[in-house]
Order: sequence, then structure tokens, then C-alpha cells
Amino acid sequence: MKKIGYEEFLDKVHGCWFGKCLGGAAGASNEGVKKIIPIDDFTEVCSPELPNDDLDIQLLWLFVLEEKGADITSNDLAKAFVERCWYPFSEYGYFMKNYMRGVKPPYTGIINNGFYKNGMGCAIRSEIWAVIAAGNPDVAVKYAYIDGCIDHADEAVNAERFLAAIESQAFFKSDIRELISDGLKYVPEYSKLSKCIRFVLKSYEEGKEWIAVRRAVLAKFGHEDFTNVVQNLAFITIALLYGNCDMRSVLNIALKCGYDTDCTCASAASVVGILKGYSALGEVTKAVNGRFVCGINANRPSGEIFDLAKDVAEFAVGVTNEEVEFVNAPSVEKRGKLVTEPEYATEEGLKAEIAKLKPIPWKIYGPYFQQLDLPMNPNFPSPHPEGSPLPDLVCMVNNEVFLDKEYEKGDEYEKIEAYDDFIDADSVITMEGQYCCFAETTVVCPDDRKVWFVVGNNDGFSIKINGKEVLKMDEIRLWTPQNNFCLAELKKGKNKIEIKLLRRTDKLKFAVGIRNYDGCHWHQSKWSTDISYE
Repeated sequence: MKKIGYEEFLDKVHGCWFGKCLGGAAGASNEGVKKIIPIDDFTEVCSPELPNDDLDIQLLWLFVLEEKGADITSNDLAKAFVERCWYPFSEYGYFMKNYMRGVKPPYTGIINNGFYKNGMGCAIRSEIWAVIAAGNPDVAVKYAYIDGCIDHADEAVNAERFLAAIESQAFFKSDIRELISDGLKYVPEYSKLSKCIRFVLKSYEEGKEWIAVRRAVLAKFGHEDFTNVVQNLAFITIALLYGNCDMRSVLNIALKCGYDTDCTCASAASVVGILKGYSALGEVTKAVNGRFVCGINANRPSGEIFDLAKDVAEFAVGVTNEEVEFVNAPSVEKRGKLVTEPEYATEEGLKAEIAKLKPIPWKIYGPYFQQLDLPMNPNFPSPHPEGSPLPDLVCMVNNEVFLDKEYEKGDEYEKIEAYDDFIDADSVITMEGQYCCFAETTVVCPDDRKVWFVVGNNDGFSIKINGKEVLKMDEIRLWTPQNNFCLAELKKGKNKIEIKLLRRTDKLKFAVGIRNYDGCHWHQSKWSTDISYE
């Protein structure tokens, strides 16, 4: 059994939470900048007055732990999130939408969440589990799954497990390369995350400069979403390796790497805080005044970082940890035995959860198209005999469609039952090549209201509500779930939605969802779950 003196343990826990607060403050003002950030000292941009989801959600998890003890479920966390956390951003919003529609974990992070399920919002919540299961990484990673699966899946959950294992072991080990290797034991070798972290390790051992490693990571493993977990975990690893466990150096490198800087800085600084303990951090502790800020309904009795550390340390002492003995620990309330097995997602379970949902019925009219009409280029010889009325060869192998062209819909249509925001027209329109189609449904709204329509598209489209056009974009672009948006009015009762869609590339990819409007940007507004479709 591993042994650690309580005072040393508390000092490391204090370092952990101080690092979390310090790193979040260091990176907050540059979150989302996807380039090398030209700041030599993080204290130039440190913003300790800003709340941060990196800490907030873990304060919420601590609330659940103190209320229920160590034997918690994913549903306990999901329920607390919906009741106490207003954050509707990205994967958090899709999780809440799923949960409010009746889906239960571990499937709330999978359904309708393909783009954000591998976001950084999962890995940032590892510290609470590492502390309560200090020195017991097998258990810490199980808690990480119980947590991560409510709003994430796949690489993101692996990333939280990776960090939870590193931080759990950091109470008893000091070599960062050994700790990274320990963390990798909980990440499937075939995964993109494992390959990326191993690439960073190899590059470090070969003596390559960190800035060159960063460039190579983005070339090999990069993603267009700045929150994607793989590239950001690589930046954490780079900072820990090249920063030599010096808090200032680690933070400066993590910050310079860019992307999800509040998360990368906070997670890297938490690891350093555990390794060194608060008492050995030196003058860097002056960068934050010893207090934390909470942005959700999870406030603590005290806003002091040390008091938070003390509460979490005492909870850790109160649980049954078969791997660790806390020497000279205070007498504390018993919190139960550390969790054993989470409920893991399965294909059968996913199908069962999807079956609970009431699908959105879409009528698909089409396809409509015409042959591409282009004149011959008079500067080149004709491909046809002189006087031939045939079109150019390029017209023979292409169709064309237009957003402004009127197409006669007729009465025939195919039906789609959509369980998420996607309108998969390609599943019922089997022709190849360019086409136009129409998707129609009826939204039933309980009252007159203004809402956000949020659109993911890879081609041109227009949306009409009750015959009035509210959004039109004639473009071809890479799909994300939030490429376009608009405000629109829904009336009480039935509203006819008509969407005109173009496919001018190999695949049509289109999604549309409705968010509430309360005067805020759609990113700060929850999905509408009280409307129905028919």
C-alpha cells in the first residue's frame, strides 16, 4: 500500500486547484486563437476575475459527491448539470438537449453530437477524480468515464482518463515521462489521441524544438475546431515536457501554443501543482490572489482556493481507497467506497436510447436538376464536327442547380424520420451528381416566440417559415454544426418549415436546430426542447 502524509497530500491538492485557477486565468483571454500567441509571460494577460468551466463543473461534481458520497452514477452528474449549470455551449448544449428529450447517460454524449463529442470540455474535469482516487489510477479513470460520457465520447473520454491517471499517479511519482506513459495505458493504442501523444514523446526524446513539434502535431493530427481534444492534449504534453515542471515555463509554452488556451494552461498547471505542491511554487502564486470565481450554481462556503483544497482532500480521506494510506490524516466523515464499474456504452444500448426519441418527420421532394449549360470556349478547337449542335464535353458530364431557380415540386415525396438535427436527403435520393431538393416539416410551438435557427451546411440552402424566407446562403463550404444562423418568429401552434437544399459536390450534409432566444447570442442560449414536429 502507498503511504503519504496528510500535510503533504493537502499541499499537493492545494497546488492542484491553485494550478487549475492560475492556468484558467492565464489562458482565458486568448481562448480560440489558433496561432502562436506572441506573449512571453502569461502574467501579461492573466485574468483571475473570469469564471471558467474548467473549474466550475468540478465544483458542481464536488457538490454531488458531498451530497451522495463516492458511489455516484453518470445520471447523478447529468441531473445536477441540468439543474445547476446554465452552460449551453457546444457539447454541453447537445448533452442537455438529449437529456431533456429523455436520453440517459452514457448516450447523452453520443447522440446528435458528432462534431463536439471529442471536445476539450471533457478532459478539463479530471482533477476531482484524480484527487479522490489519489494513487489509484484504475479507479480515477472509471470516475473519468462516469463523468465524461454524459456529454462526450471516444477521444474526449480517453483524454479525461489519460489526465486523471497522470494526476492520480503524480501524488506518488515525479518523472513526467513516466507519468505520461502511465496515462497512455488507459488510452487505446489505435486511437488518434494515443498516436498523437506518442508522437510528441518521440519528438521530445529526439531533441526537436517544441515549436516544430507543435507545427507537426497540427499537420498530422489537427482539427478545424479549436476545442478538439487531440491537438490540445498534445499542447499540454508539449508544455509539461518542455517546461521542465516549472510552473511559469509550462504556462508560457501552453499559452503560446494557442487553441483552447484556458483549458490547456489549466490542465498543465494542475499537473505541475500536484507534482510540486503549493508550497514549492514560489512567486508565481502572486499571480492569483488565492481566491476562485464560480460562474454557475455551485458556490462553495468559501471562495478561498485553500479551503476548496481542504474540502476535496478531506473527502478523499473519507473514502475507502484500498491503494493508499493517509498518514496523520484528520478524522473526517466517511464517504463510502470508491466506485467499481461504470455503465459503458454499447451499440445495443445506443439503439435503445434512440428508439425512445420521437423522430422529426421530413418530407423530401426531388431531385430536380438540369444539364450544365456552358458555351464552347472559342479559343480552343471544338470536340465535335463542325456545325454540330452538341454541348461541350464538360456539360455532358455535369448537371447544375440554382438556389434562385423555381422548381415545380409536385405531389410525390419520400419520408425521413430524423432522430437528430440532420436531414439526410442522400438516404432517399439515390441519384448521383448535382441536385436540388426540398425538405418540409411542421413545427408545433406552445406559444408565439422568437427563436434562433442554427444551421450546419456544406452547400447552398434557403429556409422559409410559413412562406416567408428567413435565411438564404448560396455557398459551398466545409460542414460544421454552426455555419449559419438567424433569428425567426414562430407562432403559437403549427408552423410550416420549408428548406431548399442544393448538392453540388459528392455529398449533401445539412443540419438545422432551434434554440431559445432570450436576448443572448445563440451560443449562450439553450436548445428548444418544448416544441414538437408533425
